[in-house]
Amino acid sequence: MIHEIRGLYRAGKLLPFVGAGASMAVSWTSDDRSKRGLSWAELVDQAARLLGVEPELLRFRGDSLRILEYFSIKKAGVAPLINWQMREMHAPDAALASSVVHTALCGLRHCRTIYTTNYDDYIERSFTLAGEAVQKVAIEADMGAHGHQREVVKFHGDFDHPTTLVVTESDYNRRLAFESPMDFRLRADLLGRAILFIGYSFNDANVAYLFHKVKELLHGLPGTPSGRRAYIVLPNPSDFEIQLFRVRNIEVLPIDGIDLTAETARLLEEIAA
Repeated sequence: MIHEIRGLYRAGKLLPFVGAGASMAVSWTSDDRSKRGLSWAELVDQAARLLGVEPELLRFRGDSLRILEYFSIKKAGVAPLINWQMREMHAPDAALASSVVHTALCGLRHCRTIYTTNYDDYIERSFTLAGEAVQKVAIEADMGAHGHQREVVKFHGDFDHPTTLVVTESDYNRRLAFESPMDFRLRADLLGRAILFIGYSFNDANVAYLFHKVKELLHGLPGTPSGRRAYIVLPNPSDFEIQLFRVRNIEVLPIDGIDLTAETARLLEEIAA
């Protein structure tokens, strides 16, 4: 599928959608401790710990979104969890500059818009460090004409705008209505374009939600040999994942999971070549 994806990319018809796996590719040392961007599972684990409960005990009772919903009920919101996440994910510029995945994302020069469900600022800071003007789009006021700037659309919110964060089961249920300004923006951006999902796992809550919307809103992409409307980068996929994604009109791009970061960057570089 690389030939088809490269054709979409060169025509400006590829829309990257970046998940937590990309943030996890950023690593650094702080206070003699090795750190990196956090996974969704680590966020849920911390929610359980802040509640004084073993994470696996809560997972026995409910899925990740229900655990975060429970946290929000018990703590009157998710602020304690988000504050912890902000502290843990405060990566220095050097860590972002050395992230091969973020360097490769910056190298997708025909992709003027990149979407992300991550709350952190790693992507937009990477553009700035690379000397490119970038506009963060987190609220409706950010939308509009920004000249030739690259745009990073924070589809599930941003640390700078806590009320925009999509974290709990209730947050996701509200977004399933697909009637917010950010949803309207995505509808417009998807016209004539295909999505490239990067940094997501098969069991990611964001994946189930987004793939449901892609299948519901879109059919085959006209003008391409396969008609695929979306692609996902996945390490060592089995036939189980491949078939379940294909029924949603999503093609799996397999990569070696031994060095996931390097392989993801290599694939992005191959697309941009």
